Amino acid sequence: MEKEIKTTIVVDENGDEFELEIIKEIEHNNKKYTVLYEEDMCECDDDCSCNDEDTCECDEHDGGHIYIFETEQDEDGNDIYNEIDDKTMEELIPIIEKELYLNEE
Repeated sequence: MEKEIKTTIVVDENGDEFELEIIKEIEHNNKKYTVLYEEDMCECDDDCSCNDEDTCECDEHDGGHIYIFETEQDEDGNDIYNEIDDKTMEELIPIIEKELYLNEE
């Protein structure tokens, strides 16, 4: 049975939209946090002919990015992802690593 992949659209401060995979949602200190994953996109220079295709072999790929956001809801019930401070990030990383590792077993 295939696992359903949940995604969300995140808009950055420049108005650019990114589709990210939701890999974990946790509660910590009465707040909700969401762990999002962005698959690596090609970071090639202009000399590469891959055009950001998945088959690129230019060795510029780094495996993707994981983001952790505090999650709140707006008045319409839509998730709002807020950046977290360094102290909170340091608290959450070991918790999230443990949760993700347990789910892999």
